[in-house]
Amino acid sequence: MADQDDKAVLPRRRWPQRLAIGFTLLAALLFGAFWLLGRESTLQQLVQRISTASGGTITVTGVSGSLYHRMHIDKLVYRSEGTVVTAEQIDINWSPLQYFSEGLTISELHARSLLVQSMGPSTPSTMPASLASPIKLSISDGRLDKLTLTSESGSDVIERLRFKLDGDRTAWHVQDASAHTAFGDINAEAAIAGAKPFALQGKATLASGATAGGAQLAVQASGDLALLQLKAQGSANGASGEALVTLAPFDTIILHSIDLTGRDLDPAGFDAAWPQAKFGLKLNAVIAKDQKLSGQFALINQGKAAPLDRDGLPLQTFSGRLDGTLTTSLLDNVLLDLGPAGKFTGGGKIQRSGPEAGIDAATFKLHTDRIDLKNLHTSINKTAVAGDITLTSTPKKQTLSAALADKGLRLDLQATLADALLQLHQARLQAKKGSISATGQLSLKDKQAFSAKLTTDHFDPSALGSGYPIADLNADINASGALTPAWQVAASFQIKTSKLMGQPLAGNGKLNADAKHISGVDAHLSLAQNTADVSGSFGAPGEQLRWKIDARQLSAVSSDLLGAIAASGAVTGTLDAPRSSFEADAKGLGFASAKRPSDSLIHASGDVVVAKGTPELKMNGSVQRLNPASFGAAQAGAVNAAFSAEARLTSDWRAGVNLTLQPSTFANAPLSGYAKLSASKGSVSNADVDLHLASNSLQAKGSFGSALDKLEWKLDAPQLGALGPQFGGALQASGTLSGTSARPALALTLNGSNLRAPGQQEIGSIKGNATLGNTIAMATGATGGIAAADAARGATGGAARSAVRGGAAAEVMADVPLVSDIEITRYVSPAISLDKLRLQTSGTRSAHVIQLNAANPDFDAALRVKGNWANDTWTGAIDTLQNRGRFALTLAAPAPLKLVAPEDTGVAGLLKPEQIALGSTTINLPAGSVRIDYLEKNASTWRSKGQAAGVPVNYLAQLSEAWRDNVRSSMTIGADWGINLQAASRTLAGNVHVYREQGDLTITGADLPQALGLKTLDARADVNDGTLRVQLNVDGTRAGQAKLEGSAQLQDGRLADDSTFTLNGSANMGSLAWLAPLAGQPGLEIDGTLKMAISGTGTIAAPQLAGDITGEKLSVNWLDQGIKLRNGQLQAHLTGDQLQLQKLAFDGAEGRAQADGWIRYAGNEATMQLKLSADKLEVLSRPDRILTISGTTSLTRDAKHFQLDGKLRADRASIELAGADTPTLSDDVVILGKGKAPVKTQQGMPLNIDVEADLGNDFKLKGKGLDAELAGTVRIRVADRRPPRVNGSIRVVSGTYAAYGQKLAIDRGVINFTGAYDNPGLNILAVRRRPEGEALSETNVEAGVEVRGTALAPQAKLVSTPTVSDSDKLAWLVLGHGIDNTAGNDMALLSTAAGALFGGAGQGKLANALGVDELGVGQAAGTSTAGAATGLQNTVVTVGKRISSRAYLSFEQGAGTATSLVKLKYKLNPRITLQFQTGTNNALDVLYTWAFD
Repeated sequence: MADQDDKAVLPRRRWPQRLAIGFTLLAALLFGAFWLLGRESTLQQLVQRISTASGGTITVTGVSGSLYHRMHIDKLVYRSEGTVVTAEQIDINWSPLQYFSEGLTISELHARSLLVQSMGPSTPSTMPASLASPIKLSISDGRLDKLTLTSESGSDVIERLRFKLDGDRTAWHVQDASAHTAFGDINAEAAIAGAKPFALQGKATLASGATAGGAQLAVQASGDLALLQLKAQGSANGASGEALVTLAPFDTIILHSIDLTGRDLDPAGFDAAWPQAKFGLKLNAVIAKDQKLSGQFALINQGKAAPLDRDGLPLQTFSGRLDGTLTTSLLDNVLLDLGPAGKFTGGGKIQRSGPEAGIDAATFKLHTDRIDLKNLHTSINKTAVAGDITLTSTPKKQTLSAALADKGLRLDLQATLADALLQLHQARLQAKKGSISATGQLSLKDKQAFSAKLTTDHFDPSALGSGYPIADLNADINASGALTPAWQVAASFQIKTSKLMGQPLAGNGKLNADAKHISGVDAHLSLAQNTADVSGSFGAPGEQLRWKIDARQLSAVSSDLLGAIAASGAVTGTLDAPRSSFEADAKGLGFASAKRPSDSLIHASGDVVVAKGTPELKMNGSVQRLNPASFGAAQAGAVNAAFSAEARLTSDWRAGVNLTLQPSTFANAPLSGYAKLSASKGSVSNADVDLHLASNSLQAKGSFGSALDKLEWKLDAPQLGALGPQFGGALQASGTLSGTSARPALALTLNGSNLRAPGQQEIGSIKGNATLGNTIAMATGATGGIAAADAARGATGGAARSAVRGGAAAEVMADVPLVSDIEITRYVSPAISLDKLRLQTSGTRSAHVIQLNAANPDFDAALRVKGNWANDTWTGAIDTLQNRGRFALTLAAPAPLKLVAPEDTGVAGLLKPEQIALGSTTINLPAGSVRIDYLEKNASTWRSKGQAAGVPVNYLAQLSEAWRDNVRSSMTIGADWGINLQAASRTLAGNVHVYREQGDLTITGADLPQALGLKTLDARADVNDGTLRVQLNVDGTRAGQAKLEGSAQLQDGRLADDSTFTLNGSANMGSLAWLAPLAGQPGLEIDGTLKMAISGTGTIAAPQLAGDITGEKLSVNWLDQGIKLRNGQLQAHLTGDQLQLQKLAFDGAEGRAQADGWIRYAGNEATMQLKLSADKLEVLSRPDRILTISGTTSLTRDAKHFQLDGKLRADRASIELAGADTPTLSDDVVILGKGKAPVKTQQGMPLNIDVEADLGNDFKLKGKGLDAELAGTVRIRVADRRPPRVNGSIRVVSGTYAAYGQKLAIDRGVINFTGAYDNPGLNILAVRRRPEGEALSETNVEAGVEVRGTALAPQAKLVSTPTVSDSDKLAWLVLGHGIDNTAGNDMALLSTAAGALFGGAGQGKLANALGVDELGVGQAAGTSTAGAATGLQNTVVTVGKRISSRAYLSFEQGAGTATSLVKLKYKLNPRITLQFQTGTNNALDVLYTWAFD
């Protein structure tokens, strides 16, 4: 038994050993496998097997690392149908052991680049069956440096892609995803389910730019892949918007709906070169399951359409409606509203064979009835262009055509696209008799070859707009070339016989050009005697493009230019960096309007270089005999100088000049000196100026632009009159300028007297001093400051400059002084006169006081403000504001005030502050007050609110002299307002309310004062949402009742021609008597009743009115003029845009007058047809002036004429002219306080007149010695503002003329008008009748005067019956007896009569023409009646000339004898005069004068 037991136990003891061996072998095998899989070669073999198994779909190179942790792949390429994906430099770090606990975890996945290339058409994608991951996958750090997506349409690059990814069987999660794109930085996170329909939730943001105007976009995604919804919100450059988009990514039609809203879209916000506007966008579209399409879009200008050259966009609305299906799509109700320029309307249709098919047929058409090109660009004439623009498409051809026309203007366009060839068959613009035509073609494949031809045929640019030059252009321009792979062009032109600005124009030329080279240039142009030539090549080393200009007739370029210019040079370098030398000479430059010929010579030479797009200029030259008066200056001169200059011509400009004056003159005074300086934006450096004119001098030296700079200057002008007649007085000033343009520092002193400046400005005296600010340079003194500044500039690395800024700057700039005291006396200008003006400042930048006082006889005003200045902001208060003269007022309490200058503009920016804030302010008047709650400006926005109470109307009446003279008031008014003005968008909102509080108005200009008896006077204006509403309510016992309510749509904050309006009003005036004094005509009386009811709509330019106007018992009395009209009646009816004057009738003291017709206002133009008839109407009735007339007149105005026609007859007239002794003001009398009436420039259409006047059979004229009865007919015509033309004659039926105590009978009196109104023909005979019954003989002569010729050249001669000598005729006419009986003073009387009859002032005119001071006929000195001989023997002719202030020489010759005398008078002093006489009598006289006062 024992043995058997032992045998049974032995196998059990070997099992642990075998198990241990098995485990050992398994462990060794596992370890070997682990070791084998961890080898790099194993990884490489595994990747190679995968690549081979893919059949070439996957290619991997450059594999290294281990399967257990880090792996690296140099390049991985995946190919599928239509797509190639290439990844480079891939690094993977993972731990396979974590798979058993956490799934597949990749701690790092990094690729340097990933390129996705799409080739050929894409195939429709289908929704996957599942997105569930079979294992749990996690990528903790995913990075892709660069992702490039390319296709036939182009490529997109995404950089710095980062993400975290987690996935399992239920869902995928992406977190902390970010990337950089061309549009900005993206951040996103999303989650998507692993099972259909794959629910999706996510959000993403896009940010572009760090500034406030940068783009911001936020997108939220929800739904699933069957129907995905995207919500987006974005903003950029002040614009904002929202969108809601519904997508079905795997449906045939992906887009299901879109709803897009945009606001404040400003093209200029995206590109400063684009015009400014504010648009709102609304787009919604829906594609139903049955593929039905519906929706609409609208792009609306939130402001107003404006022309392109007014920084606006001529677009008000672009809208339309979508309809139909995806196979037959309709776009209708399209409106392209260009605002005032007009509009296009239309629509179109697109047809497809299927939703995804191409376009089988399409048609789109726009039509307009009126397009005004002037509202697109104001330089173009006003037009009314009408026509169509049509676009059609078939699968093989697209066609664009246009036909637009207006009077004398037409555009025809025909273009097609077929077989990748774009052809312009015709583009022809016809303007009047000229045209521009263009043809051409462009291939859209291969090298994109193109060709074009432009032809002008008698084209006149001025036909498009008056601002364009007048021309007759005939030219051909040809161009051909290619656009790819690099553009190149060959072009030529030829100008055939043409004219420009009235001068002959000709030329021709050719060139070849590409992106780097211009060659074969040969061009010639000539305009009148001016020529320009260009030849050569440019762009390659050693090439030159030579140019030459010979402008010897500058008047051909502009009629106001005189002189000649010759210039030449050569262009070298490359297209990226060209440079040109030049040498120019200008001779006799000037303006023809200056009327000062010039013989000046200007020479300049130098170079222009363009470096990195920046032009830089260097030149030097000389000036000889330059006359400022040749360019319109008041004073002539001769300036000679040498100069050199250099400049950089960019926005960040800089320039330097060195000018040395050679011996010169200005205003006949010597001019000398020099000027050297360099300047850039905001600074001046190294200035050294020393100029002298006569005894005046100006010196300046130093720099300006920083706290280390100092510019010292001095003006010493004791003789300002040397600058010209508009200047005068003496002025001395000196000072220092330092700091920057934003923070300047100024110290100055000035002293002037009797100053006179252009604009009729005069200053009696000015003196003062100021220290405004401080800088390091000013604080360190003249020498030390410059030395310190130089040291600071020269220190290496700016260490010294920093030290100065850090030390002294803190002390000096901490709180700089603001101290000044400037006083002016006797300031006079056309606008205002001041007896004294004084400006004072005290304190420092942080605490200062500014005081301003001004006074004249009308006011005495004072202003005082306190505040501080820091960080471009002034904060303080108006401490005092008062006036003790007219418009007296007082500030009740200090008013807080804040001014903010634009950033970095300093104190100078306060002249145009960015912000203004005036707090609660109360201004007390002598009676009443005005309270301003606030007045604010923020950028372009203004806001104000306030009220007024108890303000006397008399206080406001001080503005009007007529009001003060004609109105007496006890009325006070109140007001309140609240206004908000957006200047940038030109929008206005708010209200103004003015109302009567108490009291009344009395019209005092009439003989009896007229109290209006006002009970109510209330006026209100409200503006809201661009609509202006006005209300007016007046109620008075004498003034009557009136009510007015209206509204109008504002355009750009104002009433425009196309502003729509509504109006309702009524008036009931029981008496018009109170209106007469307001007319300003003394003695005028008006009375009657007036009733009116009116309503209206339409636009300001085209109103549509309705209503009635009636007047009863109307009367007009003007006793001073003899006008008495009574029993007047008025009946008028308003309808549409017309006023129908049904009846306007008056009775005179005799007779009656009546008017009827119509007046129309449309298109901002007034037209009318009025007729006035009079039947024996006594229009003038006073003792010295009676006139009764009959006849008819008509007044017509239309688009082309404004005409007054009529025939009038005087039934009775008796006119007495004012006597010669009527008092009048002499021409040299000046009424103080009244200047000359301003000369009004006549505007609008001129009034043409054609009136025939018949004097009738009872027209009497009396006065100035004339007493006659007149008859005749004249026709008076006035056309186009030319002087009147008169035809006809006026004759004297009977009458007399009184002269020299005699009454001459007018035997013949005819005045013939043959054109000129002021030069009629004369045929007049007036005689002195002898007593009736006496026989005429040589001892009883009837003498007279006959006048013939014209009024400007009369010919008078003496006549008599019987015929006697002229001396006897004159004696019989004046004295009543012959010359033989003439003695003593009768000769003087005859001399005076002869002068009056034969020209009056003719002797004086003849004396002036001969250059003498005296020429006359008179009695010889020393004769007497008793001892004098009769006849002409004592008559002498005298000729005299003053040869100095003390000496006078005269010669006397006897008219009837051979006597003559020469006299010389010499004044020794005011009392004693010596007289030497020689000739017939010799004498020496001493004349003594004694005056008794």
